Amino acid sequence: MNLLRNISKSFHLGAVSYLNSRPLLETLPFPIYRDVPSGLFHLYNSGKLDAALLSIYDILRLPEAEVVDNIGIGCRGDVYSVILVYEGSLKNIKKVQLDPASHTSNQLLKIILAEFYHLYPDYLEENNDQNKVEARLIIGDPAIAFREKRNCSILDLGGEWFHFTKLPFVFAMWCLNKENTQKEYLKKILLRSKEEGLLLRHRIAANELNPTIAFRYLTEHIRYDVGAEELEGLELFKSLLNKYSL
Repeated sequence: MNLLRNISKSFHLGAVSYLNSRPLLETLPFPIYRDVPSGLFHLYNSGKLDAALLSIYDILRLPEAEVVDNIGIGCRGDVYSVILVYEGSLKNIKKVQLDPASHTSNQLLKIILAEFYHLYPDYLEENNDQNKVEARLIIGDPAIAFREKRNCSILDLGGEWFHFTKLPFVFAMWCLNKENTQKEYLKKILLRSKEEGLLLRHRIAANELNPTIAFRYLTEHIRYDVGAEELEGLELFKSLLNKYSL
């Protein structure tokens, strides 16, 4: 019996609108509300979704958040799509333009610069092309496109985290609406969708402008399992958020 083809109830789901989420969504037979991480959090809080692929920073801020075990969007080393681009020397950076689409990556950048480089630049929240900054955070598909076309200094946040902690990092997980009476059923559907979607990464990548880079990104950079090491990495991230009052 194919669970995903014998579903009698429709669920309302929300997910980030990036390539890295596609393997988790490709076979889901439900409407998917797409948004950037910051927008998705507000939609989830409205109570209109049965589950959302939320950023880890937002999940950690939710009281008694219920996540689906062993599904996430993460990395163990370079993530490729979460980058700080900068000019000159990293130690001379005075101002950093954050990405308003992000929640987790903005905080991860602050932690990496403070904890591992002892750097405390000013962070600009509003994205304004007129801002004179030495560095800019870019996430998601725009970061992939930037890496393909530009030649400048890049700090890969996934790679930096792994270099200093020797732990993987998880950027997002499925978070369930606690009022949903069919949560356990939905968990099974999401797990099955992950299993099927991972087998379709070649097809997903084939539809991108650069299929070779897309396939390498989905298979070599992005990880979709959340095991013991990933949970250890999350605990460390949580403790560092508290340390720096983020």
